[in-house]
Amino acid sequence: MMKPCPAISFNFRPSVAPLWVLALVVSCSNNNAPTTHDASLEMPDTDLGAVVTTDAGVDSTTVAETFSVADVPSTADAPSTADASIDIATASGDTALAVVQDAEHLDGAAVTHPTSCDDIGSEPAIPPPCATVLATKSVAAGGTTLDADETFLDTAAIQSALDACPAGQSVRLVANGTNNAFLVGPIQIKSEKTLWIDTGVTVYASRNPRNFDAKPGSGLCGTAASNSACSGVFNMTASTNAGLMGKGTVDGQGGKPVLGSTSTWWQLNTAASGGLAAPRLVSANSGVGLVIQGLRIQNAGKFHIVPTGVQSFTIWGITIITDPTSPNTDGIDPSGSTNGVIAYCNISTGDDNIAIKGAGPLIVDNLIIAHNHFGKGHGMSIGSETNVGVKNVKVCDLSLDGTANGIRIKSDVSRGGLVTGVSYTDVCMRNVSAPLVFNPFYTSGATGNLIPSFQNIVLSNVHILGGGKVTLAGYSATNPLTLTMDNVVFDSTPTVTASQATISLGPNPVSIAPSGTGVTVTGNMTGTTPPRDCTDAWISFN
Repeated sequence: MMKPCPAISFNFRPSVAPLWVLALVVSCSNNNAPTTHDASLEMPDTDLGAVVTTDAGVDSTTVAETFSVADVPSTADAPSTADASIDIATASGDTALAVVQDAEHLDGAAVTHPTSCDDIGSEPAIPPPCATVLATKSVAAGGTTLDADETFLDTAAIQSALDACPAGQSVRLVANGTNNAFLVGPIQIKSEKTLWIDTGVTVYASRNPRNFDAKPGSGLCGTAASNSACSGVFNMTASTNAGLMGKGTVDGQGGKPVLGSTSTWWQLNTAASGGLAAPRLVSANSGVGLVIQGLRIQNAGKFHIVPTGVQSFTIWGITIITDPTSPNTDGIDPSGSTNGVIAYCNISTGDDNIAIKGAGPLIVDNLIIAHNHFGKGHGMSIGSETNVGVKNVKVCDLSLDGTANGIRIKSDVSRGGLVTGVSYTDVCMRNVSAPLVFNPFYTSGATGNLIPSFQNIVLSNVHILGGGKVTLAGYSATNPLTLTMDNVVFDSTPTVTASQATISLGPNPVSIAPSGTGVTVTGNMTGTTPPRDCTDAWISFN
């Protein structure tokens, strides 16, 4: 029998916001498996703080627990209003961990997030500028920053302006005559701050790996170390309402020689069989309310945008175009994040256009991927890490033009878990090699007991202008793929491999009839809805 959690008290004092709603995750170190407790706490516009106390002896298997809330006066030694604070006291000698989640400035409104493709709202607006920083370098389009410029980085000037900027405002990077570029190492974008990269401006990542050592002086970035050995170019760590916006460009220079070498980041990564530690262009870890808008983001050394453990994010109207031969240059990888919107983006790259990762720290929940266009890449993916879970994902109005895969869920027993409640609606594909891939055996020879389970997957109004290869596989007879297809039409006959799957067809036409070991197909296709019209689905990627 597992030992229960002790009683735990959390003392909060609100930021300057009129109202905050917070949820708590509580883990007790005396248990083998962490407990998650969620609670909502409303704090009015006052100088009072609040105490939130769990009931004593909460069992570690309890998922939801009632919290008591009481206002207490703030004290003279109250923390700064810049951030919420947490004091933890336990009723026993056991230790506990509290993490603030879903801390959002709501101005008195209830917590709401989009839950369908029809309610994603409008494009985020750039906050007003508090300062303008002028470009110091001139780089021709498609050019490379000079080695000599590596000793004159713009990092400090941009960081200083951001740090001095009042909450709710932005720092604007602008051209200065013929100077149109900045060269930077890691930039930290903190709570309530936005970096605005203006039209005609390019921010280049330094080509010196030493500038991105997460631990200064370690010399590990650019070697076969873990990805955590490198800082990102733009970093948001536990930030609330941080933003990276504008109509300018971010260039990671992944295809340019690393300083002091004739090899590029991509060549070094290939030599390391994909195991190179290289800087991500945008790295957001935990936090709430991330916004990335409008920019062209290209040529990452490894991965372009990775929100990890982020509660509520919006990625809107960005363009990612990177060499299709570049390794591990995923476009957007939401990892263990919730309540996210990715909308009106154009992505053509060398790996997954979007890959939803379910390795934690949170269960992926409520992601909406709407009105996007994919060019080259590995498609719209979930996985391969699904072990913490992925649920409630809606993909709608998507075109895939020349991707290797189309719709793909991938995992294996070394990293598998439950993927459920995923829908794909109004999708067009052409020149796609493998339009549908549901594969719980992604890595050959994988070992472990983390069983992939793909449940309640729905395909509706999906039109493939061609054929290709289709894989519809569940893990076993007791853990089958459960899939519904309605108005799923191939213009040419694909090669279909199916196993251990429970498939429902209709009511509108489906042009494939899956069969195989452990495959059950039901349905009555009496509808007459025509295939989705893909005439205007395509764009040029340039």
